[in-house]
Amino acid sequence: MMDEQDNVFKLSRPLMVDGEELQELPYDFDKMTARDKLMVTVEMAAAGLPQSTVEDVDPAYQLILFAKAVEVASGGKIAVPDVLRISAKDAQRGSSLARSFFYL
Repeated sequence: MMDEQDNVFKLSRPLMVDGEELQELPYDFDKMTARDKLMVTVEMAAAGLPQSTVEDVDPAYQLILFAKAVEVASGGKIAVPDVLRISAKDAQRGSSLARSFFYL
């Protein structure tokens, strides 16, 4: 299930955001700007996550990168902290999408 169609990430467990139950998340790495990518480290600090200097092998960095792609694709309606509430299984898949897009 790694090949998400049309930049839509299907969740294995619904996510509640502002009273709406979401079954899927939009994401778009191509629409991200350099600033969006640089803000990943700020988002990591805000979430209390340790930061690595080797982003291509840091799963926490890659998860926040995926979350930022969701935030960008949703026009800010789904924020990074919202994405951090997805299931661990979905988080692994989202991290893998980010790693594949940027580093493989």
